Amino acid sequence: YLASDHKSFVRFAKKSYLQQVFLTDELSYLTCWQATFLDPQLRLEYEGFPVPANSKIIITHCHTNRSLAVPRNFWTRSYFGKEYEVICHTYLDSHKAEEDKNYWVIVTGNPSNEDGTMIDRPN
Repeated sequence: YLASDHKSFVRFAKKSYLQQVFLTDELSYLTCWQATFLDPQLRLEYEGFPVPANSKIIITHCHTNRSLAVPRNFWTRSYFGKEYEVICHTYLDSHKAEEDKNYWVIVTGNPSNEDGTMIDRPN
């Protein structure tokens, strides 16, 4: 399960020093996430509806009410190449709206092609 907890002096992300995100095998309230609609004016209207595939959403941690984010300036090298740090932090712009660091897309597979995704599929 993907989990997160409040930042403390001993528990924080390694590069950004913000709220860390980690994997665990225990199911608890620390592993509870909510997908919210991208447009803030329509969030209450779409609450409780199924999450549409291939559209931008914001994933919010239920315990801390912070959004899942990938800031592109914190990365490490691993066996798989360059990996960006995934953290729990809500990045807001001057209009108090979430920035693109908090946007996520759930991509589904293309049923007509083994290696393709729905984003690769022509319209």
